[in-house]
Amino acid sequence: MTNGEFPNGARVLRAKIDMASPNINMRDPVIYRIAHVPHHQTGDKWCVYPMYDFAHPLSDYKEGVTHSLCSLEFENHRPLYDWFLRELGFENVPRQIEFARL
Repeated sequence: MTNGEFPNGARVLRAKIDMASPNINMRDPVIYRIAHVPHHQTGDKWCVYPMYDFAHPLSDYKEGVTHSLCSLEFENHRPLYDWFLRELGFENVPRQIEFARL
């Protein structure tokens, strides 16, 4: 996958969680995808990129964010946000809070 042998969308990497979950976001979500597009820093050297729902909690944690503020459309994504942080064993994790747009 990282060698570039597959075309866009041919392969993905999923987090195996729970296909029977009532929350569709917890049903084995895609966390990496193939996209053969130039990147502003790596150029054409890399073709595997993380999906937002995977990158969001990791970047918040790495950057020391304590409260991640999101609009209500992300409310059903919070269990996945918390799941990634918990499963990776991070301590003092950020808290995602949703609010209505004004």
